[in-house]
Amino acid sequence: MPLLTYIATPSWLMSIRRRLLALIPVRFLRHVLYLLMIRKPGNFREPETFNEKVNWRIFHDRRDRIVRACDKMWMKEMARAAYPGADLRIPATYWCGADLRDAPDLAALPPWVLKPNASSGQALFGPDPQTDLAALRDQTRSWFQETPLELGEWGYSQARPVLLIEERIPTPDGEAPVDYKFFVFDGRVELIQVNRGRFGKRQTTTFLDADWRQLPVRWRIHPVAVEERPLELDKMLEIASVLGTGWDFIRVDLYAVDGDVWFGEYTPYPGTGMLRYEPMSFDLEQGRQWRLPTPDQVRLGQP
Repeated sequence: MPLLTYIATPSWLMSIRRRLLALIPVRFLRHVLYLLMIRKPGNFREPETFNEKVNWRIFHDRRDRIVRACDKMWMKEMARAAYPGADLRIPATYWCGADLRDAPDLAALPPWVLKPNASSGQALFGPDPQTDLAALRDQTRSWFQETPLELGEWGYSQARPVLLIEERIPTPDGEAPVDYKFFVFDGRVELIQVNRGRFGKRQTTTFLDADWRQLPVRWRIHPVAVEERPLELDKMLEIASVLGTGWDFIRVDLYAVDGDVWFGEYTPYPGTGMLRYEPMSFDLEQGRQWRLPTPDQVRLGQP
C-alpha cells in the first residue's frame, strides 16, 4: 500500500478555529452540534439513546480505564492483560515518540503504520520509495492540533500526545483489512459494525447482530454491503466479549486476516455521540442495551 496523502488543515485556519472554539463552553457546543447532526435536542441529563449516553460519558466518566482506552500504547497493554492468549495478535510497536527525527530508519523497517497515539482517523503507511522524513513531519504536525479535545472528549486530554509507528497488519492484496467493530455491553456483543474500504474511495458500513444477521439500518454517510460471515467470527466474538468484560459499554475493533485475529483498538466514544443512523429509532434500541454506571462509579480515580 503506498503512503497515503494526508491533507492537513492550514495552520492559520487551525489557529483561528481553536481560538473560536475556546470561547464556546464545551457543553453548549456539544448541544448545538448534536442538534445539527441528530436534528433534535439531546437529553444528556437523563439519556436514553445510545448517542445521548455517549455524551453522558463524555461529560461525566473520569475513570482510569477511559484514559487507557484513548491511548493507543496503553490500550495495547490493556488488551494483552485481558486476553493473554495467542489467539489475539497485537501489532508490534516499532517506535513511539514526539519527534520523527528520533525514529529508526523508516525505509529499513518492515511494513508499518504511522498514527497519533491520542487520536483516531489519521494514518500513514510505509515504507514507500518516496517516503521523506521532512514531508512526514509536515504531514503529522497538525495531528497534535486536530484532536477530539475540541469536542470535549476528556479521555484524549489525558492520553500521551506522541506518534506511534507499529506493525502493519499483512493482507493478501496489501490493502487495509476489513474493520470489525464489536459493540460490547456488560461483556455481551450486541452489534457488529463492518467497515470495508476505509482508506479507499468507496467505503461501506454494514450492521449485523451477533448471529451475523444483517440489520435493516445504515449509517447516513456510507452505503451498506452484503458481508460474508468471516471464518474467524466465533473467535472474534469470544475475544471481543473478553476484552469488553468489566465495561458497561466499550467498542472493540478487531481485524481478521487468514485465520488470525488482530487487535485494532478500544473506542469509548463512538462517533463522538453524534452518529446519525437510518432509521434513528435504532439509536434508542442500542441505548436500551447500555446500563450506565452511577456518578460515584465514574469519579476521577476510579479504575
